[in-house]
Amino acid sequence: MWSAGVEPIGDAWIRYSVVYYLYALIFVAFAVDVLFLLPVALVYDRVFVLRDFVEVVIFVGILSLVLVYAVCKGLFVWTRKPPSP
Repeated sequence: MWSAGVEPIGDAWIRYSVVYYLYALIFVAFAVDVLFLLPVALVYDRVFVLRDFVEVVIFVGILSLVLVYAVCKGLFVWTRKPPSP
């Protein structure tokens, strides 16, 4: 019988912390925000220069406030829990 030669160690079912999913959610949120900024960047300086600039500054400012709030609440502190017996 054919064998890969590598024996698995441990269980395949691993429990991830909720913080891991929060990091993933924040990454997806900022990736989607880049998609909102891309059309503005492509047509910037063609139609409404000042209005587009103000909208981008407000949008990025709100994102910055959310990031500052998350840091103040301690969201990015990822501590390991001791393994349960």
